[in-house]
Amino acid sequence: MPVRKAFTLLETVVSLTIFCSLTIFSIYNLKDYQARVEERQYLQWFKDSFKSTFNYCYLHNTGGRMVFDKERIIFHTSKDDKTKTQSKKIPKTLKITSGSRANYTINNGGEATAATIIVESKLSHQKIFYKIQMNWGEIIETTS
Repeated sequence: MPVRKAFTLLETVVSLTIFCSLTIFSIYNLKDYQARVEERQYLQWFKDSFKSTFNYCYLHNTGGRMVFDKERIIFHTSKDDKTKTQSKKIPKTLKITSGSRANYTINNGGEATAATIIVESKLSHQKIFYKIQMNWGEIIETTS
């Protein structure tokens, strides 16, 4: 009986099929993972920007706004003819609803009305509710 020194065609095809399947599965999960990270980063940016805008208005006794656009959320503050603006594009996997308001106003001294902002994720099929408390402007996150 001769000794084999190489793989047979069947062994090569089977191993190639397994390798290709694992590669395709990994690439698909990597894209999904990148989208989830982008969502988490955006939501963290939203909370941090809201709190920093609120704190700025409180500390500098000035007003501010949060504007909901179709593609982005914009934070405005102004003091003594100086305007500070922060904005970031909303990821395509998120849908943000601000109720009936497109503008959320922060009054002088950092006081504001209560509001609920709803964020829907297409990836996780989850709704995230951001409830803004009246006057203090504390933002509370709950999921469903």
